[in-house]
Amino acid sequence: MNKISAITEFLNGKSIFITGATGFIGKQLVEKLISSCPNIEKIYILVRPKRGYTVVDRVKQLLSSPLFDSVRKINPNFENKIIPIEGDILDPNFGINFDDEHLLTENCHIVFHSAATIKFNEPLRLAIQMNVTPTRKLILLCHKMKKLQALIHVSTAYANCDRSDISEIIYTPLIQPKKLIDAAEWMNDSVFDVLTNKIIKDRPNTYTYTKSLAEYLLLEEGNNLPVAIIRPSIVGASLKEPFPGWIDNYNGLSGMYVSFGKGMLRTMLGNKYAAADVVPVDIVVNMMIAVAWYTAAINQSKNIAVYHCSLDKCPSWGQLATYAIEHVHNNPFENPITIPNWVFTNNRFNFVFKRIVEELLPSCLLDIYMYLIGRKPVFVKLSNKINKAVRIVDFFSMHQWNFSKDNSLILKNEMNIIDLELFGFETKNINWSDYMKNYCIGVKKYLLREDLNQMGRCQKHIQKLKHIRTAITFTIVALVLKFFSSRSSKVRSILRLLLRFILNVCLSIQRYAVSKYLLN
Repeated sequence: MNKISAITEFLNGKSIFITGATGFIGKQLVEKLISSCPNIEKIYILVRPKRGYTVVDRVKQLLSSPLFDSVRKINPNFENKIIPIEGDILDPNFGINFDDEHLLTENCHIVFHSAATIKFNEPLRLAIQMNVTPTRKLILLCHKMKKLQALIHVSTAYANCDRSDISEIIYTPLIQPKKLIDAAEWMNDSVFDVLTNKIIKDRPNTYTYTKSLAEYLLLEEGNNLPVAIIRPSIVGASLKEPFPGWIDNYNGLSGMYVSFGKGMLRTMLGNKYAAADVVPVDIVVNMMIAVAWYTAAINQSKNIAVYHCSLDKCPSWGQLATYAIEHVHNNPFENPITIPNWVFTNNRFNFVFKRIVEELLPSCLLDIYMYLIGRKPVFVKLSNKINKAVRIVDFFSMHQWNFSKDNSLILKNEMNIIDLELFGFETKNINWSDYMKNYCIGVKKYLLREDLNQMGRCQKHIQKLKHIRTAITFTIVALVLKFFSSRSSKVRSILRLLLRFILNVCLSIQRYAVSKYLLN
């Protein structure tokens, strides 16, 4: 039996270049490389100045994240291995100056390309400029690298979501990427907007379409480079590393968790029986590193290998929602507007009805109250914003796909026992209830920045809302039955008064929730 990790040993003394290092996957990749491969030479990360922060400021901000707390205890000087390269994926040659380019071309062994716009409905021209054109720039840069052993491109499992069965191959697009890159240089946004639906055809958004174009561009222009493509499915919070539940963005499942946990999202259009292919971010990063090792050290084929990073056994959307409801009730967010609930329906009429009754109507009542107390109404606008965001993922919650994993199995079989312990990407044995519990706590702690020591107060608030809901429901049912069973006009008058009283109680509860919401 091997006593050491072949992957760690291979990466000793290597220098790595990462685009997208300030993104969710990129941050996790940097942490994993530092913690599991301490003898790496250097990690160069492409960073652009942003909102008045210099590149140095942004790197300090990145490395001060709780994500790096564990590695900081073991190796307090780990920051010395991380070298910022100032640049921007939209600039020619990434805007990298001559000295930095020389540094990369002379020293870099492994390249991870994860920079991209992850907005699903970005205008097509901008999506091409952010997801496709930078791939061409990186290919040109990699051709200059004297020590390059692997270029790992992060795509998405949904790049070819117009198919139901997706193989680990690069599919040929109807329009050549080079033509669209050239058109993006001179054609204005309005023309692209008019043509978007005709160009992307059966794909649901510009993100998935442009990711497929980038893959084909690698096949056309990077086929003499040591290239591999990894296609993760929906990327969620960490499973184990560096700790369970790490999350730092509102994309995908995370945004849904926040919205329903705060009581603003209650129903989604989707098939509750469809597979929810949510793969933890640390699983994705482990496979990225393993693919880099295999591409550089083992695989001698000149063909570009594609690896699907998806679940072996998927829970359904209904199961995930059930777990999420359970754990957000046990670990509630601060001051939800209503009792959190999350339902999937594939009946559009039912969805619209629930959306109006359970989301829009309460939001309207809250905004009326806001107006009456002299505050700016915000709840209808917020509800519409949330609805617009979640409607983007309707296509993915309504359908499911079969992703072949032949290459992923070959990769796994080449890894020794220590490799599998350090960089394993097995997903069959995930306990989804535990995962969603940690996800809930991660959202509460790292996204909403709520104090976990106040959990008891939050639980009391949820219990209070539940008791009030039960009392109101019982009273309304009893009064309605009594109303229809009585012909006395005097009794009906009394019942009307009682119903008005109940309505006032409901409004008082809503006002209390609003005041707590505004104070926080």
